[in-house]
Amino acid sequence: MKKKIGYLGPEGTYTDQASYLYSQTDIRIPYGTIKDVTKSIENGDIDECILPIENSLHGTVIEVIDYLIASKKNQIKNELMLEINHCLIGKNIKDLSKIKVVKSKFEAFQQCKKFIDDFLPNANLIPTASTATAVNELISDDNDTVAIGPERAAELAKIPIIRKSIQDKNNNITRFIVISKSDHIPTKDDKTSIAFEFDKDSPGLIYSSLKPFSDKNINLTKIESRPTGKRLGSYIFLIDFEGHKEEKKISETLSFIKKNTINFKILGSYPKAKII
Repeated sequence: MKKKIGYLGPEGTYTDQASYLYSQTDIRIPYGTIKDVTKSIENGDIDECILPIENSLHGTVIEVIDYLIASKKNQIKNELMLEINHCLIGKNIKDLSKIKVVKSKFEAFQQCKKFIDDFLPNANLIPTASTATAVNELISDDNDTVAIGPERAAELAKIPIIRKSIQDKNNNITRFIVISKSDHIPTKDDKTSIAFEFDKDSPGLIYSSLKPFSDKNINLTKIESRPTGKRLGSYIFLIDFEGHKEEKKISETLSFIKKNTINFKILGSYPKAKII
């Protein structure tokens, strides 16, 4: 039976591309917002969902992290690393100086600032809900309007690509996660994500909690903190590390951390992804 996989749409976004790479045979359903996606998987309307959780330039997607911490049903089952290559897309454009309007998501404008300043300094920038939306609007827009978006969006809309890879930095990577009720069996090349907080502050608290990772030679791949919103100086810590929660040294370390923290949660153990 085919699974229902929700993702942050519309069709043609980078999340759509990630979902397409993850599964081309299952039923993929686009949603307009992250909240719509997470609500659908909580309600059981879909079996899995795919959402962006981190970008190498702009950091963590807080709304997704907050959902994972709060959800009592779902966890990270898999991850995908997608290289973000922005394209300049438009109809019958040969002279960039003739372009009057550029449409895209606000973040895409930020990521392509140098190209815009160098080649489109006089164009009016109009933000859209997504890069795919910007490309789809070109179908009815004038020929002096272009969009910045994914190659896949241009292909789906059947609109020519004027320039590829116009982003300022080449290390623009977005990490996507697959969220599911089901767990992933160990693969011997896994990662685990956890979240926890302390009930009170004291000297050396963070060091003592992280020391077991060093003692057991467990490699940390990410450490991040964000305010809990409970009071000033109260933080929740987010840690990713190599290994699966079922491994003996991992389970022993997690047991130690759980005893010394509050609101401890394993967000998932899943296979490490390679950049696509």
